Amino acid sequence: MTLSISALKKMIPQNRMTFGVELPLDTDWSPEGLKQAKQEGRPFGVPNMERHAEYARLADQLGFRSMWIRDVPLFDPYGFGDAAQLFDPFAYLGYLAAITQDIILATGAIVLPLRHPYHVAKAAATIDQLSGGRFVMGIATGDRPVEFPIFGVEAEKKGEIFRQSVHLIKEAWKKDEMLMDNRLDLLPKPVQESIPLVMAGRGTQTLDWIVQHLDAWFNYPRGIESTERQMAEWKKAHERQGLTEIKPYISAFHLDLHEHPDHPATPFKFGATIGRNELVRHLKRLEQIGVTHMAFHFRHSQRPIPEVLHELAEYVLPEFRTCD
Repeated sequence: MTLSISALKKMIPQNRMTFGVELPLDTDWSPEGLKQAKQEGRPFGVPNMERHAEYARLADQLGFRSMWIRDVPLFDPYGFGDAAQLFDPFAYLGYLAAITQDIILATGAIVLPLRHPYHVAKAAATIDQLSGGRFVMGIATGDRPVEFPIFGVEAEKKGEIFRQSVHLIKEAWKKDEMLMDNRLDLLPKPVQESIPLVMAGRGTQTLDWIVQHLDAWFNYPRGIESTERQMAEWKKAHERQGLTEIKPYISAFHLDLHEHPDHPATPFKFGATIGRNELVRHLKRLEQIGVTHMAFHFRHSQRPIPEVLHELAEYVLPEFRTCD
Protein backbone atom coordinates (compact mmCIF):
# COMPACT_ATOMS: atom_id res chain seq x y z
CA MET A 1 0.00 0.00 0.00
CA THR A 2 1.27 3.47 -0.90
CA LEU A 3 0.78 6.30 1.59
CA SER A 4 -1.12 9.33 0.29
CA ILE A 5 0.67 11.81 2.59
CA SER A 6 4.45 12.03 2.56
CA ALA A 7 6.61 12.05 5.68
CA LEU A 8 7.71 15.59 4.79
CA LYS A 9 4.10 16.74 4.76
CA LYS A 10 3.56 15.09 8.16
CA MET A 11 6.65 16.86 9.45
CA ILE A 12 5.50 20.24 8.14
CA PRO A 13 1.71 19.96 7.71
CA GLN A 14 0.92 23.66 7.40
CA ASN A 15 2.63 26.98 6.98
CA ARG A 16 3.64 27.05 10.68
CA MET A 17 7.05 26.25 12.08
CA THR A 18 7.39 22.73 13.51
CA PHE A 19 10.21 21.27 15.58
CA GLY A 20 12.49 18.28 15.73
CA VAL A 21 15.60 17.12 17.56
CA GLU A 22 19.07 16.43 16.25
CA LEU A 23 20.90 13.40 17.58
CA PRO A 24 22.94 12.61 19.58
CA LEU A 25 20.78 13.64 22.53
CA ASP A 26 23.75 14.29 24.77
CA THR A 27 25.32 17.31 26.48
CA ASP A 28 28.93 16.40 25.76
CA TRP A 29 29.91 19.93 24.61
CA SER A 30 28.77 21.57 27.85
CA PRO A 31 31.33 22.24 30.63
CA GLU A 32 30.00 19.34 32.69
CA GLY A 33 29.80 17.13 29.60
CA LEU A 34 33.41 17.86 28.69
CA LYS A 35 34.46 17.02 32.24
CA GLN A 36 32.55 13.73 32.15
CA ALA A 37 34.02 12.81 28.76
CA LYS A 38 37.53 13.38 30.08
CA GLN A 39 36.83 11.18 33.11
CA GLU A 40 35.51 8.42 30.83
CA GLY A 41 38.36 8.74 28.36
CA ARG A 42 36.14 9.84 25.48
CA PRO A 43 37.74 12.20 22.93
CA PHE A 44 36.03 15.51 22.19
CA GLY A 45 33.15 14.94 19.81
CA VAL A 46 32.35 11.40 20.97
CA PRO A 47 29.01 11.49 22.82
CA ASN A 48 27.71 9.34 25.64
CA MET A 49 25.01 7.16 24.07
CA GLU A 50 23.98 5.19 27.18
CA ARG A 51 20.48 6.71 27.35
CA HIS A 52 19.93 7.25 23.62
CA ALA A 53 16.90 4.95 23.37
CA GLU A 54 15.22 6.49 26.43
CA TYR A 55 15.66 10.01 25.06
CA ALA A 56 14.51 9.05 21.55
CA ARG A 57 11.30 7.59 22.98
CA LEU A 58 10.78 10.70 25.08
CA ALA A 59 11.12 13.05 22.09
CA ASP A 60 8.56 10.92 20.24
CA GLN A 61 6.13 10.88 23.17
CA LEU A 62 6.40 14.65 23.76
CA GLY A 63 5.32 15.45 20.21
CA PHE A 64 8.50 16.54 18.46
CA ARG A 65 7.95 16.14 14.73
CA SER A 66 11.33 14.83 13.62
CA MET A 67 14.55 13.17 14.70
CA TRP A 68 17.67 13.90 12.63
CA ILE A 69 20.87 11.85 12.45
CA ARG A 70 24.08 12.38 10.53
CA ASP A 71 26.39 10.37 8.31
CA VAL A 72 29.98 10.39 9.62
CA PRO A 73 31.72 7.28 8.24
CA LEU A 74 35.11 8.00 9.85
CA PHE A 75 35.90 9.91 13.03
CA ASP A 76 38.54 12.57 12.38
CA PRO A 77 39.56 13.79 15.86
CA TYR A 78 42.17 16.22 14.55
CA GLY A 79 40.50 17.75 11.50
CA PHE A 80 36.76 17.57 12.28
CA GLY A 81 36.31 16.44 15.87
CA ASP A 82 32.71 15.27 15.74
CA ALA A 83 31.59 11.63 15.68
CA ALA A 84 27.89 12.60 15.46
CA GLN A 85 25.69 9.82 16.93
CA LEU A 86 28.41 7.13 16.49
CA PHE A 87 26.10 4.55 14.92
CA ASP A 88 25.78 3.93 11.19
CA PRO A 89 22.79 6.01 10.07
CA PHE A 90 20.80 3.31 8.30
CA ALA A 91 21.37 0.62 10.93
CA TYR A 92 20.46 3.10 13.64
CA LEU A 93 17.35 4.27 11.79
CA GLY A 94 16.13 0.68 11.72
CA TYR A 95 16.47 0.55 15.50
CA LEU A 96 14.78 3.93 15.95
CA ALA A 97 11.93 2.84 13.69
CA ALA A 98 11.26 -0.05 16.08
CA ILE A 99 11.24 1.99 19.30
CA THR A 100 9.27 5.06 18.13
CA GLN A 101 5.74 5.45 16.81
CA ASP A 102 5.02 8.87 15.36
CA ILE A 103 8.18 10.95 15.01
CA ILE A 104 9.57 11.38 11.48
CA LEU A 105 13.03 9.84 11.06
CA ALA A 106 15.40 11.95 9.00
CA THR A 107 19.03 12.16 7.95
CA GLY A 108 21.01 15.34 7.90
CA ALA A 109 22.60 14.09 5.74
CA ILE A 110 23.65 10.95 3.85
CA VAL A 111 26.87 11.65 1.94
CA LEU A 112 25.88 10.33 -1.48
CA PRO A 113 29.30 10.42 -3.23
CA LEU A 114 30.70 7.99 -0.62
CA ARG A 115 27.96 5.38 -1.09
CA HIS A 116 26.67 3.41 -4.08
CA PRO A 117 23.26 4.82 -5.03
CA TYR A 118 21.59 1.41 -5.17
CA HIS A 119 22.81 0.58 -1.65
CA VAL A 120 21.37 3.92 -0.50
CA ALA A 121 18.10 3.34 -2.35
CA LYS A 122 17.62 -0.13 -0.82
CA ALA A 123 18.57 0.97 2.71
CA ALA A 124 16.30 4.01 2.54
CA ALA A 125 13.34 2.03 1.21
CA THR A 126 13.90 -0.54 3.97
CA ILE A 127 13.76 2.20 6.62
CA ASP A 128 10.61 3.59 5.03
CA GLN A 129 8.99 0.15 5.20
CA LEU A 130 10.10 -0.55 8.78
CA SER A 131 8.92 2.86 9.99
CA GLY A 132 5.58 2.80 8.18
CA GLY A 133 6.46 5.65 5.85
CA ARG A 134 8.14 7.92 8.41
CA PHE A 135 11.41 8.55 6.57
CA VAL A 136 12.80 11.76 5.08
CA MET A 137 16.27 11.49 3.56
CA GLY A 138 18.54 14.48 3.78
CA ILE A 139 21.43 14.20 1.36
CA ALA A 140 24.74 16.00 0.83
CA THR A 141 28.00 15.89 -1.09
CA GLY A 142 30.22 15.77 2.00
CA ASP A 143 32.43 18.36 3.67
CA ARG A 144 35.33 16.31 5.06
CA PRO A 145 38.11 16.22 2.42
CA VAL A 146 40.01 13.40 4.15
CA GLU A 147 37.23 10.91 3.37
CA PHE A 148 37.12 11.14 -0.43
CA PRO A 149 40.49 9.50 -1.27
CA ILE A 150 39.88 6.82 1.37
CA PHE A 151 36.63 5.86 -0.38
CA GLY A 152 38.18 6.14 -3.84
CA VAL A 153 36.19 9.22 -4.83
CA GLU A 154 37.60 12.23 -6.69
CA ALA A 155 36.50 15.16 -4.54
CA GLU A 156 36.31 17.53 -7.50
CA LYS A 157 33.66 15.28 -9.08
CA LYS A 158 31.45 15.01 -5.99
CA GLY A 159 28.83 17.41 -7.36
CA GLU A 160 28.43 15.41 -10.56
CA ILE A 161 28.36 12.11 -8.64
CA PHE A 162 25.71 13.56 -6.35
CA ARG A 163 23.40 14.47 -9.25
CA GLN A 164 23.84 11.06 -10.86
CA SER A 165 23.08 9.35 -7.55
CA VAL A 166 19.86 11.33 -7.06
CA HIS A 167 18.69 10.24 -10.52
CA LEU A 168 19.51 6.56 -9.95
CA ILE A 169 17.92 6.48 -6.48
CA LYS A 170 14.68 7.98 -7.76
CA GLU A 171 14.60 5.49 -10.63
CA ALA A 172 15.15 2.58 -8.24
CA TRP A 173 12.19 3.65 -6.10
CA LYS A 174 9.70 3.66 -8.96
CA LYS A 175 6.99 1.09 -8.32
CA ASP A 176 5.94 0.45 -11.91
CA GLU A 177 9.39 0.12 -13.52
CA MET A 178 12.32 -2.25 -13.24
CA LEU A 179 16.02 -1.53 -13.70
CA MET A 180 18.51 -2.62 -16.35
CA ASP A 181 16.05 -2.78 -19.27
CA ASN A 182 13.40 -4.43 -17.08
CA ARG A 183 15.72 -7.31 -16.14
CA LEU A 184 16.32 -6.46 -12.48
CA ASP A 185 14.48 -4.71 -9.70
CA LEU A 186 15.41 -3.15 -6.39
CA LEU A 187 13.26 -4.22 -3.44
CA PRO A 188 11.62 -3.25 -1.21
CA LYS A 189 9.92 -0.19 -2.62
CA PRO A 190 9.16 2.70 -0.27
CA VAL A 191 5.82 2.90 1.50
CA GLN A 192 5.59 6.50 0.37
CA GLU A 193 5.14 7.32 -3.30
CA SER A 194 8.77 8.42 -3.15
CA ILE A 195 10.90 9.20 -0.11
CA PRO A 196 11.28 12.99 0.25
CA LEU A 197 14.79 14.19 -0.51
CA VAL A 198 16.18 17.20 1.37
CA MET A 199 19.32 19.06 0.30
CA ALA A 200 21.67 19.75 3.22
CA GLY A 201 23.68 22.86 2.44
CA ARG A 202 24.33 23.64 -1.21
CA GLY A 203 26.41 20.61 -2.15
CA THR A 204 28.02 22.50 -5.08
CA GLN A 205 24.55 22.62 -6.71
CA THR A 206 22.61 25.65 -7.88
CA LEU A 207 19.43 26.53 -6.03
CA ASP A 208 17.57 26.13 -9.32
CA TRP A 209 18.69 22.50 -9.55
CA ILE A 210 17.74 21.88 -5.91
CA VAL A 211 14.27 23.36 -6.47
CA GLN A 212 13.81 21.28 -9.64
CA HIS A 213 14.93 17.90 -8.29
CA LEU A 214 14.58 17.86 -4.49
CA ASP A 215 11.81 18.47 -1.97
CA ALA A 216 13.27 20.83 0.64
CA TRP A 217 16.41 22.69 1.70
CA PHE A 218 18.15 22.18 5.08
CA ASN A 219 20.35 25.19 5.65
CA TYR A 220 22.95 25.71 8.33
CA PRO A 221 22.01 27.71 11.45
CA ARG A 222 22.16 31.42 10.72
CA GLY A 223 21.20 34.73 12.25
CA ILE A 224 18.08 36.66 11.26
CA GLU A 225 19.65 38.83 8.53
CA SER A 226 21.58 35.96 6.96
CA THR A 227 18.47 33.77 6.98
CA GLU A 228 16.51 36.56 5.29
CA ARG A 229 19.09 36.64 2.48
CA GLN A 230 19.02 32.87 2.08
CA MET A 231 15.23 32.82 2.00
CA ALA A 232 15.17 35.56 -0.63
CA GLU A 233 17.46 33.46 -2.83
CA TRP A 234 15.32 30.38 -2.20
CA LYS A 235 12.15 32.21 -3.25
CA LYS A 236 13.79 33.65 -6.37
CA ALA A 237 14.86 30.15 -7.44
CA HIS A 238 11.20 29.06 -7.23
CA GLU A 239 10.13 32.09 -9.26
CA ARG A 240 12.65 31.21 -11.98
CA GLN A 241 11.14 27.72 -12.14
CA GLY A 242 7.61 29.11 -12.33
CA LEU A 243 6.64 27.67 -8.95
CA THR A 244 4.26 29.58 -6.68
CA GLU A 245 4.43 27.18 -3.71
CA ILE A 246 7.73 27.51 -1.85
CA LYS A 247 9.27 24.21 -0.80
CA PRO A 248 10.19 23.85 2.90
CA TYR A 249 13.20 25.68 4.30
CA ILE A 250 14.60 23.77 7.29
CA SER A 251 17.31 24.79 9.74
CA ALA A 252 18.78 23.93 13.14
CA PHE A 253 19.53 25.72 16.41
CA HIS A 254 22.21 24.76 18.93
CA LEU A 255 20.28 25.27 22.14
CA ASP A 256 21.48 25.83 25.69
CA LEU A 257 18.09 26.51 27.29
CA HIS A 258 18.59 28.68 30.35
CA GLU A 259 16.51 27.84 33.42
CA HIS A 260 15.27 31.44 33.71
CA PRO A 261 12.46 31.91 31.12
CA ASP A 262 13.39 35.55 30.39
CA HIS A 263 17.15 35.10 30.12
CA PRO A 264 18.38 37.13 27.10
CA ALA A 265 20.23 35.41 24.30
CA THR A 266 23.96 34.94 24.71
CA PRO A 267 24.99 33.84 21.21
CA PHE A 268 27.60 31.25 20.36
CA LYS A 269 28.35 29.57 17.02
CA PHE A 270 25.12 28.14 15.53
CA GLY A 271 23.03 28.93 18.61
CA ALA A 272 22.74 30.55 22.00
CA THR A 273 22.23 30.25 25.72
CA ILE A 274 18.69 31.59 25.93
CA GLY A 275 15.53 31.54 28.03
CA ARG A 276 12.37 30.04 26.59
CA ASN A 277 10.53 33.34 26.17
CA GLU A 278 13.30 34.92 24.14
CA LEU A 279 13.65 31.64 22.22
CA VAL A 280 9.98 31.82 21.23
CA ARG A 281 10.43 35.43 20.05
CA HIS A 282 13.49 34.43 18.01
CA LEU A 283 11.75 31.43 16.44
CA LYS A 284 8.72 33.53 15.52
CA ARG A 285 10.98 35.98 13.70
CA LEU A 286 12.45 33.07 11.74
CA GLU A 287 8.96 31.76 11.04
CA GLN A 288 7.95 35.15 9.62
CA ILE A 289 10.94 34.99 7.29
CA GLY A 290 9.80 31.59 6.03
CA VAL A 291 11.64 28.92 8.06
CA THR A 292 9.20 26.03 8.32
CA HIS A 293 11.03 23.49 10.49
CA MET A 294 13.69 23.76 13.18
CA ALA A 295 15.83 20.94 14.60
CA PHE A 296 17.15 21.53 18.11
CA HIS A 297 20.72 20.47 18.87
CA PHE A 298 21.47 19.99 22.58
CA ARG A 299 25.16 19.16 22.89
CA HIS A 300 25.91 22.58 24.44
CA SER A 301 23.07 22.21 26.95
CA GLN A 302 24.00 22.76 30.60
CA ARG A 303 20.73 21.18 31.73
CA PRO A 304 19.72 17.50 31.50
CA ILE A 305 18.18 16.43 28.20
CA PRO A 306 14.82 15.23 29.65
CA GLU A 307 14.36 18.51 31.54
CA VAL A 308 14.92 20.57 28.40
CA LEU A 309 12.71 18.36 26.23
CA HIS A 310 9.86 18.64 28.72
CA GLU A 311 10.18 22.44 28.95
CA LEU A 312 10.19 22.84 25.18
CA ALA A 313 7.17 20.56 24.84
CA GLU A 314 5.23 22.41 27.54
CA TYR A 315 6.04 26.02 26.70
CA VAL A 316 7.57 26.37 23.21
CA LEU A 317 5.87 23.85 20.92
CA PRO A 318 2.33 25.04 21.86
CA GLU A 319 3.20 28.55 20.62
CA PHE A 320 3.36 27.13 17.10
CA ARG A 321 0.48 24.66 17.12
CA THR A 322 -1.00 23.65 13.78
CA CYS A 323 -4.50 22.35 13.12
CA ASP A 324 -3.50 19.13 11.33
